[in-house]
Amino acid sequence: MGEVDHRWKLLVVDVDGTLVGSSGVPTPRVREAVTAAQARGIRVALCSGRPLASCWPIARSLGLRGAHVVFNGALVKDPEEPAAVLSHPLPVGPARQVVDFCRQHDLCLELYTEQTHYVERDWRESQLHGISIRVTYEFGDFDELLRTRELVKAQIITSDERGRRLAAELAESLRGVLGFSVAVPMAPCVGCECVNVVDPRVSKGLAVRVLIAHYGLSPAEVAAAGDAPNDLPVFAEVGYRIAMASGDASVLAAADYVAPGVEEDGLAAAIERVLLGG
Repeated sequence: MGEVDHRWKLLVVDVDGTLVGSSGVPTPRVREAVTAAQARGIRVALCSGRPLASCWPIARSLGLRGAHVVFNGALVKDPEEPAAVLSHPLPVGPARQVVDFCRQHDLCLELYTEQTHYVERDWRESQLHGISIRVTYEFGDFDELLRTRELVKAQIITSDERGRRLAAELAESLRGVLGFSVAVPMAPCVGCECVNVVDPRVSKGLAVRVLIAHYGLSPAEVAAAGDAPNDLPVFAEVGYRIAMASGDASVLAAADYVAPGVEEDGLAAAIERVLLGG
């Protein structure tokens, strides 16, 4: 090991395509690297479009304590604390428009609360996505949920060009009213795209800015690792940017360090070299 750069206080890590690859779980080498970073006093926080119910088991398995960024930035929360660091619920009126549109056009739609998520039909896309994120959905009436529950996110899962075209049309019609972003889920949800629908203020970048302030840190003390375009706002908020070689070209272009691909334990390689001075 070389000399350690003691400025690093926080590592913000995307999940799909960065922390985990096709296996859906961190590899032994990645686990060892994350453990070593924490032993050096570097806090590690997950930053994902996944729900809290999906990220918390991963965080717990890695011994991560503190707050995590979930729902693509709509919620920043320590699962062991009652109050959220940041919460931007989905506005009810526009959410109703999303529900009506997806019903009309027969699109797979999921509605998320902080604790769980709901479908009205047993969509094949939701079945595959549930396996991918290792979270089981529930059945609920969307009209009742809109009336009685605080929703954090809606998600349209498309599996063909028709669905992608319709989701894009919906996003355009609600530009500035809701925030839309696209994520590619892990296996077995192959060939699908997850269209995250959130409050228009939401972004991973804003959430990470709030998280950094929550810990009383400066951006120069924070590194982030990611692979997808929705990680670019995070890169804008931190002092050092790590991209997986298997990631999107735009992310690689914005990175200070390009690690090997996720299937080659790229996150572990980056922690060992950049954060631990290997």
